[in-house]
Amino acid sequence: MRSVGTGLVALGLAAMAVAVPAYAADLPVAPAYNPPAPLPPAIYNWTGFYVGGNVGAGLLSENMTQSAPGALTPVSPFHPSVVGLVGGAQVGADYQFSALVVGAQASWSSSYINGQNTQNTTGGVSQERMTSEPTWFASVTGRVGYAANTLLFYVKGGGAWMHINHVQDILLAGATTSSQSISDTRSGFVAGVGLEYAMTENLSALFEYDFYDFGSKTENFSPALGTPLSIRSDLHTLTVGLNYRFTLAPSGQRFCPTC
Repeated sequence: MRSVGTGLVALGLAAMAVAVPAYAADLPVAPAYNPPAPLPPAIYNWTGFYVGGNVGAGLLSENMTQSAPGALTPVSPFHPSVVGLVGGAQVGADYQFSALVVGAQASWSSSYINGQNTQNTTGGVSQERMTSEPTWFASVTGRVGYAANTLLFYVKGGGAWMHINHVQDILLAGATTSSQSISDTRSGFVAGVGLEYAMTENLSALFEYDFYDFGSKTENFSPALGTPLSIRSDLHTLTVGLNYRFTLAPSGQRFCPTC
């Protein structure tokens, strides 16, 4: 009996050994873990049209000398250097070739620059006070840039215009005894450098410095109380702004941070 019982136990163990692998074969197999593929780098193409606005500071630097000496000639030339708020709008278009971006832009800005410079006259009795007030300036430029994906480094240059008012006052003992004015639209050129960053497919931010050179021009006051005045005018501006872009890039080259 003991041998029979021992045989039954051995048989049972053998049956279990066969049944466990068979049962395990019927269990579902867990899928292998495959980590997601990394996202492709964002692609941005600067091709398209844009409109935007900007705001910043402007520095007007001028050198004024009278064409002929006289009793009211100032001892030294006038050198107004005044700072004020500027702001305006821009519109343009860009086209991208590989990393090179070329484009054209037109801009118009309102100016709140206003300042004065006072000099003693050669007679030593009176003074002359010059007031400079540019009211607006505009430009039409081309620009060339290097695109590092969503960053665009660029330079620009072209024609520029500025409308400016000048007022000359003759002062005696601090009181104004006579006044004459000039209102003119000057023409010149502008050169600038900037950085633009694409925040989304349509919205970009910019930071830009521009130098405007309007050369020298001899102006006649109205009413003509004194001699003509030779005025050299330069304008420096530092602005920040936003552009809204209407992209014309192919769909496979548009900014897509999640595709």
